[in-house]
Amino acid sequence: MTALVPGPPADAPLADRADLFEGAMRFVEELVCEPRAGRIAAFSGDAVVLGVSAPTTDNALVPTLVCYRLAAGHGWKPVWTMPHADEAVPVPGGFACVRRRRGQSVVLRPADGPERVLHHCDGRVLGLAPRPGTGVLACVVGVADASARHPQGLFAGSDAVWSAGSDASLGAARRPLDTWHVLLLATDTDTEPRKVPVHLPAGRQLTGEVAWAGAGTLLLGACAQSPGGVRRFSLLAVSVDDGTRRVLEFDGLDLCYPVQDPDGGQVAYLATTVPAGDEPPEQTACVLDGDSWELRTLAAPDGLWQRPCGWSGSRRLVCTAEDGSARSVHVHDLYTNTWTTVRTRGSVGDLRVWDEAAAVLVSTPGEPPAVDVVDLRGGSDRRVESTRLPRVPGRLSYVTQDVKAVDGPLASWLCLPDEGPARGTVVFFHGGPFKSWTEWSWRWNPWPFVACGYAVALVEPPMSLGYGAAVGAGWRAWRTGIAAAATEQVRMLRAEAGLDGTPLALMGGSFGGYLALATAAELRPRLVAAHAAPLDFVQVAAGSDVGWQWVREYGSLTAREADYLTESLPRRPVRPGTRVLLSHGAGDGLVPPTETLRAHRSLLSEGARSEVAFFPSEAHPLSRPGNIRAWYRWALTACAEELRAHPADTDEVLS
Repeated sequence: MTALVPGPPADAPLADRADLFEGAMRFVEELVCEPRAGRIAAFSGDAVVLGVSAPTTDNALVPTLVCYRLAAGHGWKPVWTMPHADEAVPVPGGFACVRRRRGQSVVLRPADGPERVLHHCDGRVLGLAPRPGTGVLACVVGVADASARHPQGLFAGSDAVWSAGSDASLGAARRPLDTWHVLLLATDTDTEPRKVPVHLPAGRQLTGEVAWAGAGTLLLGACAQSPGGVRRFSLLAVSVDDGTRRVLEFDGLDLCYPVQDPDGGQVAYLATTVPAGDEPPEQTACVLDGDSWELRTLAAPDGLWQRPCGWSGSRRLVCTAEDGSARSVHVHDLYTNTWTTVRTRGSVGDLRVWDEAAAVLVSTPGEPPAVDVVDLRGGSDRRVESTRLPRVPGRLSYVTQDVKAVDGPLASWLCLPDEGPARGTVVFFHGGPFKSWTEWSWRWNPWPFVACGYAVALVEPPMSLGYGAAVGAGWRAWRTGIAAAATEQVRMLRAEAGLDGTPLALMGGSFGGYLALATAAELRPRLVAAHAAPLDFVQVAAGSDVGWQWVREYGSLTAREADYLTESLPRRPVRPGTRVLLSHGAGDGLVPPTETLRAHRSLLSEGARSEVAFFPSEAHPLSRPGNIRAWYRWALTACAEELRAHPADTDEVLS
């Protein structure tokens, strides 16, 4: 494909600007047509299973597993593809995969040879864990059982999903899970699965997470929610022989994302502190001993939030952690209590470990994902596969920033056109808030805007991952802390890059959409685009499927309602005349779609030029190829119309 480079300035003839738009949309077309590499599903030393989202011609994404095998002297070659599958674990003879179509099946897929269905079920397969040293696989299945929806069967004959708990949600109504099965599947014989009896304590539900602690005990992830909306995560240790159970809770810590060691004697978890007051949470890696049930937390260097991802033997725990511009790999030696950093060719999006090697998915904001196999001892790597996209139409830089009232440095990324001055500045705020811009983005990708000649700033405000010291500046203070800092970051970046005279657009999704609107009053953009933005925190916290996350941060809705209101979007977020593009997925269970409808009507009444687009086929993120293509067309057209030379400055035009 011809390289996409910006050419004409903002006041160029319409025909020249149309060429830029067509070039930008060609880049968008490449984005939506390319299979999106999202995770390393499994790794067995000489075979890597990559999880991708494959676009179809009917505006859908199909979860797909692609297996690459190392051929002696020939490098890595693709050997099989499994559509409608997204989970895999290595087992003797190949991989056990979950096919999510026509019910769900656990399938044995050798690296070479035909597949074999191990088990077919009507429920949802949520977790797989191979029993160390055997061909047995633990499988956690959630099943919708209509008879269990009401204790007296009062809703029999209807499709109602009944609940008497504070954990009721739209997601649970759409895809209810009332009964949990834990099965032991033999991958090397044709014997029938064995059911492990699991009796859940009152008020607890399983999360689907599972790991082996020794040969005879399963650790099942569990959660419980109080009537006030506080949710805590714990473990349920279950004997596979007689079903005896033990609840494992750890004072002030929630444990999630288990990683069992190859021998099964210990399991690593990501531990998150539960705030007891107004302090922000912290995350750390920890190891649970399968015999004593003692939990050992692993203090990381420089306060990095380490997340366990695999084991190199039973003494070396492999973690990832973000440190500013990249997510890197760190190995913790449990005997010497030392950390070692392993070099990679980009920010690590995901990894799986086998012995002394790791299959890693790496990318940067300017380089699409690639798969490498890295030597954890020496750091050498071998490329398995690269995403095939044209080169990005610009250049990228990482800019550290010191903001008053924020403890610790922050940063922003700046994407500039290859040629000529920028025609305008487009600011992207990421979702989350605990996320960052360290990786390639398939959805909020800056390069189509750069292809149109705009500078794009990717802002990392407080609570962005990788800036641990700055978390406290944003915790429970999205508007007064995060938005205030983000406003200053945008001003600093534009001034230092010589962009403060260019017309401005602010954009983002979810938390990023909130920030785009929350910073508009101070930054005074010509255009704002916000997708699925939480705006009234009281309404969102009360109606969201993850309302417990709001309660964890902001506290009780009844006791601290004033704090929710203080940090919500102000009544008049933009100046009259400002153009606003609002969008939302109609199936969103995280941020109620009525937030966007209400904001649209309110903005119109306040004199803004608001437009709204609802996507009936989308949930919280915008993910379908045709919908992403349409959003870019909408946003790029609005930029061309609003970020252009005006006969007078903006204040005069809008006065």
